[in-house]
Amino acid sequence: MTVENHLEIIKRLCDHNHDTYLVGGGIRDMLSGCEPKDFDIVTAATPEMIMELFKDCNVMIIGKSFGVVLVDGYEVATFRHDRHHGIGDKNCTVHVADSIKEDLSRRDFTVNAMAYCELTGEIVDEHNGRSDLNRRIIRFVGDPQQRILEDPNRIIRACRFLAKLQGEFDLGTRFVLEENAHLVRDDVAPERIRLEVLKAMELEQPSLFFSALHSIDALKYIFPAMDSCVDHPHGEHHLEDVFVHLMLAGDAAGSEDPILRLAAYLHDVGKPAAYARRGDGSFVHHDAIGVGFITEELQALKFSHAEISRITNLVSVHMANIRDISDKGMRRLLKKLVERNLTFEEFLGLRIADRAANRKKQPYNDDEISAMVAHVDTIRNSKVPLTVTSLAVSGGELIEELHLSPGPNIGEIQRYLLEQVLEQSETINSRETLLHLARQYVENGGE
Repeated sequence: MTVENHLEIIKRLCDHNHDTYLVGGGIRDMLSGCEPKDFDIVTAATPEMIMELFKDCNVMIIGKSFGVVLVDGYEVATFRHDRHHGIGDKNCTVHVADSIKEDLSRRDFTVNAMAYCELTGEIVDEHNGRSDLNRRIIRFVGDPQQRILEDPNRIIRACRFLAKLQGEFDLGTRFVLEENAHLVRDDVAPERIRLEVLKAMELEQPSLFFSALHSIDALKYIFPAMDSCVDHPHGEHHLEDVFVHLMLAGDAAGSEDPILRLAAYLHDVGKPAAYARRGDGSFVHHDAIGVGFITEELQALKFSHAEISRITNLVSVHMANIRDISDKGMRRLLKKLVERNLTFEEFLGLRIADRAANRKKQPYNDDEISAMVAHVDTIRNSKVPLTVTSLAVSGGELIEELHLSPGPNIGEIQRYLLEQVLEQSETINSRETLLHLARQYVENGGE
């Protein structure tokens, strides 16, 4: 036998006199009028009782520190309370709690400390979470200092929930967050920070997340280059400062592609350093400088090689011209993107967001975007080679026809031929023409 939904689990537990509730983000979302993504089930029944009660189902105990029972894929946890003996979630022992109220008292924020009985409609709200939710207030449950020391990652979570609710911190909560911001540097695993950042990318307005981190002086421990952009002058081509520009760009990028969106929030972080190096009010080479900062900071946060590569590649090309360029210019742009394992659509997404974030200029309109896409489609349909492997003559043929020895010189010739095709057009991408050009190149000593 298997249960068809979570309500069957709750009903069976309650029928055997085990108080059972739904808790967590699902309740918060439900009360906010949003579609809940998932529910957490908590009950007075011990893991052993749950195992016995659902022995006709597929059940197993999971979790190292405290038994959570998986019932046909649904997690069912026993009421619990935590005893901490040091900073961080690892310095904690977990014990069975006597009631749902005791279980809720261990949770992080009041908006997450509500329980709901789906059978009776009862809402347990000992910490005024519903009121805080209506007012969009982020407030710790109980003693905020204790909640932070129990798990300093809650500093970052507080900023994410502020952005999620588009609300503000309770004054007492804000004070303690500011006082303990350094714990983000000292006591939060980088992998957990990365996860919080990626979760924030799914929100409607993640700029609120980064702004909240800066407001409590924690952003400098996560993205110091971004933090340096706050209030930094942005030159004659912008009305907004560099940080505001980054925030507008990231928000404009949308939530469909979290990694591209993060690239938008980071794309100009090299500007303050470029500004300081030049000393003339310009931002020359800010893209390359930014790539260096971004690489170092994302590596420190344990982002994957693929994630870092994609973000830095996007940032490295974000200054490439896109409007009203020649066919030759578009061919070269596409070659640059292929070399960086990027699609034109990714590049265009970042450029559109970048332009939308410039308060001195109008965003690209639909006609302009359509014209860019049409231009790219024309080049793509022409079958122009963008890599040496797409040339009409191979390295082996160059060796055979020109009587050359294998070596680095073959790659040099291939790159020369590709440049000629990009410079002129795909019409010269024929075996005969390329062999002729290669022969001339060799005879002229590679010039």
